[in-house]
Amino acid sequence: MPHSISSSHFREVPYDISFSGSGFLATYQLGVVLCFLKHTPWILQSAPHILGASAGSVVAAAVVCKINPGKWISTIRDEIILFVKQVMAAPLGPLNPSVNVFKWLESVLRKHLPSDAHHFASGRLGVAVTRLSDGKHLIVSEFQSKEDVALLCSCFVPGYCGFLPPAFNGVHYIDGGLSGFQPLLSGASSHTLTVCPFSGEADICPADPPCVMDLVASGALLKVNMANTFRIINGLYPAAEQAFSFGYKDAIDFLQSNGESSSK
Repeated sequence: MPHSISSSHFREVPYDISFSGSGFLATYQLGVVLCFLKHTPWILQSAPHILGASAGSVVAAAVVCKINPGKWISTIRDEIILFVKQVMAAPLGPLNPSVNVFKWLESVLRKHLPSDAHHFASGRLGVAVTRLSDGKHLIVSEFQSKEDVALLCSCFVPGYCGFLPPAFNGVHYIDGGLSGFQPLLSGASSHTLTVCPFSGEADICPADPPCVMDLVASGALLKVNMANTFRIINGLYPAAEQAFSFGYKDAIDFLQSNGESSSK
């Protein structure tokens, strides 16, 4: 179950924020971020570290790397929804040989990530990656240039995104969610607000009914039920627009349950 967070803690002891692996359901997490921006911006502004694995790292970067994150959140959401429509119009969807998810993501980051992103990101953005050579989970947080921000490494799913993994500082990495689905800094889990588009133990996640089975996926506890099965499918064959609204609503519910339902 999600750990209890009292409203006073958000101001007295700022929380890190962790965005899990999510695939195209990153739009769920973008909905959560937009809700925070509108109602409780201090939760984002005061977070010492904002972490992300796989597509969740792009959401984390959207919070950290832009002076006007609200505008970038909407831009990235629109880019995803447009690409989703193109993907679903192709035979076999994302498995169509003409569809290159990795190249699309690379072009979106090149287009929208600001040239000084590394200045915003260094020391605050934590990008989860999996080292190809030994499968070790690492969180990268120091960057020397815009191109150095390791989002492409964290999002590279072998086979689905291609077969030649990208490199960071000369070392090849693959999807960070494969080794740490919900990234956490060592010893910081009690002061980390977790966001996940799959129902389980995250602080903000879909509220499914109790089920008899749970699944531990790369360190994260997820419910084994039909709803999560469909969400996993949507991560590849997405319902991006609906997920955005669900994320916003779940964030509202979370804020209301913690006495943080409006700006103060």
